[in-house]
Amino acid sequence: MAQQTSTAIASAIAVQTIGGVPAVEMQQTIFAIGEETLAAEILMAKGEEARAILDQNLFDIVKGLPYTEFMLVRDFHKAGAIDKGKTDDAAQKIWERQIKRLGTTFDFVVPKSESKDAVRKAEAKAKEIAKLAEFSDDDLESRKAELLTKGDDKSCTMVKKINAELTRRNAAEIDKAKAERKAISEKLIARVKELAKAGTDDADSLLISALQLLG
Repeated sequence: MAQQTSTAIASAIAVQTIGGVPAVEMQQTIFAIGEETLAAEILMAKGEEARAILDQNLFDIVKGLPYTEFMLVRDFHKAGAIDKGKTDDAAQKIWERQIKRLGTTFDFVVPKSESKDAVRKAEAKAKEIAKLAEFSDDDLESRKAELLTKGDDKSCTMVKKINAELTRRNAAEIDKAKAERKAISEKLIARVKELAKAGTDDADSLLISALQLLG
């Protein structure tokens, strides 16, 4: 009798459960989930590979196109999705997602509108850049100083154009300087927080010294 009781207890202890359900009853369901997940991931991988190829194909078509031709490509692209039952809005979103991927993967930039006003502004900007191209940065700075001493409306307008040209020429350096200032600022803020959290006499002394230096 004692032996039978011990055997029953051992059998009960040996039964594995999952969420209160005997594991053996859950085995087939979990096995199927694993099997079907693998199949789904294989399909996803194939789908992503196919989409990457389509993205490359579309990029090869749209790169370098003027705005009007780019928009014609969009219309044909949308028509393909609409023909498969998608609404115009849904087809537009599919197009936008693909163009966004082209920007991320290939640094593709959507061409600007070629409306008459846009063309006029672009031509005017190009002419201004051409007028100032022969002058060095120092020449432009000297010219700007002369114009500022005059102070009339025409001179002020020209100063704005010179400032815009100097900014355009030095955009990369300006962006780099901004990034460096931001990095330094973030490091300073992090260090101040560390010192303030430390609460020691040495940390307080460093904070006071930093405050005095910063004025």
